[in-house]
Amino acid sequence: MSSGNAAAQRIQDASVLLDILDNLPTSVFAKDENLRFVYSNEAHCAIIGHPEAALLGFSDSDFYPQAEAQEFLARDRAVIEDGITIETEEAATGASGISIPVLTRKTRLVTAGGKRYLIGTNARLTEIHKREEQYRALAQTVPVGVWQVDEAGVTQFANPRFLAYLGIDTDGLATTELISKLGGARQDFPGITSRFETDLTSSKGVERRVLVISSGWLSLSADGLRSAIVSVVDISEMTQLKRVNDEINRLNSELADSVRKLRDAQDEIVRRRQMAQLGQLTATVAHEIRNPLGAVRTAAFLIERKLKDKGIDVEQQLARISNGITRCDNIISQLLDFSRARALQAEETPVDEWLSRVVAEEAEKLPASVTIECDLGLAGATAVIDCARMNRVVVNLISNASEAMVGKGDDPAKFATAEPRILIATRLTGRGIELTVSDNGPGMAAEIRQRILEPLFTTKSFGTGLGLPAAEKVLLEHNGGLEIASAPGEGATFMAWFPLSQPIMNAA
Repeated sequence: MSSGNAAAQRIQDASVLLDILDNLPTSVFAKDENLRFVYSNEAHCAIIGHPEAALLGFSDSDFYPQAEAQEFLARDRAVIEDGITIETEEAATGASGISIPVLTRKTRLVTAGGKRYLIGTNARLTEIHKREEQYRALAQTVPVGVWQVDEAGVTQFANPRFLAYLGIDTDGLATTELISKLGGARQDFPGITSRFETDLTSSKGVERRVLVISSGWLSLSADGLRSAIVSVVDISEMTQLKRVNDEINRLNSELADSVRKLRDAQDEIVRRRQMAQLGQLTATVAHEIRNPLGAVRTAAFLIERKLKDKGIDVEQQLARISNGITRCDNIISQLLDFSRARALQAEETPVDEWLSRVVAEEAEKLPASVTIECDLGLAGATAVIDCARMNRVVVNLISNASEAMVGKGDDPAKFATAEPRILIATRLTGRGIELTVSDNGPGMAAEIRQRILEPLFTTKSFGTGLGLPAAEKVLLEHNGGLEIASAPGEGATFMAWFPLSQPIMNAA
């Protein structure tokens, strides 16, 4: 719709707009430049006590006493001439002679043709006061402190709950620095909408935690002076409940931690008892087996000497006896390493230098097809370690890597890796020394990697399942640990780590 059509539509519907104004419950009237009535709706006619037909064309001087009429007309001229908007309380006396207190609002309307009109409304003050009383009664009874303060710092209203929070009466409001007491150092309080928590101490020394909510400056009166409505809610009980809840959570956390420590301690006691029993059993078995095993080794040696160069062709059988004796001896050594409890014989050791000797000795025992590479990066750093026991760790990791790639022989047809290679590296980190042994073998599935450190678990047909658990035990006794990274087809990396100079935990 064009602007011309819209204007035509508005002119056409003017009678409808007048009907709407006539039926409004609010008193509405209009005067021309000479301050004569040109419109009065039914609500206004009811207040002034005259029908519209008796008002149109007349001014206030035709209906009110001269002094009262002159006062009305003076304000009306100010509106028409100066274009100001006024709001006043007046006593309208109609034809019945009964004075009705009203709140009158008047403003100027200038038409497109330059004509000026005064537009006014009346509201019965009794109704306004009734609503104010209802709101005030509500504010008096709500369980929230309510305070109204104007821009001049003057209290307009304070309900009993607000006074109780401050521990003062109405007379004390004038002498109490409420803005600084509630807002603290906030420069914008209460003029800007805000919400915050603060501690409030009454004049009687009662402390409480309160939530303060300010509406900011609002135009609530006709004199142009703005006010702010401040609500104060006591949240001391909520705050205390939160503190109690936090304390309960803390105690529950401590209890859970204590239960965990107790469970770990119980598990450690059981483990130590089991290890002690295993140690006794292992010592007995080692003694009972190694004695006859020594006799078998001696007898085999003597037989080999006597039959040497005799052409009887028993060398292969004698070699099998020797290998069997060596395997049994290694199993006994692994059992002893895993089960026995003895203090570490630790001393300051140049780690790279020590590791080079161990790797060189072990490399001679590996199948010739296995290549060993070293990347030692400690630059002479030393650590307090038990070299004899740490030797077992390194030897175990190297032999495991070799066996994963080539088994126990030199037959390439049985190799799991075409070009078997072991990389040994060292480096310094925040937790101490990290020693890694990596291979390019077949790797491990996740379920095997999760169980590889369990005692007696092995994937080898010739293994005891004690090598890696024993190695981990040695590292734990050095306040270190053993970490494993592997995936099928990606080889495996075993990382042994231990601190440089932290106190060594003695085995028990």
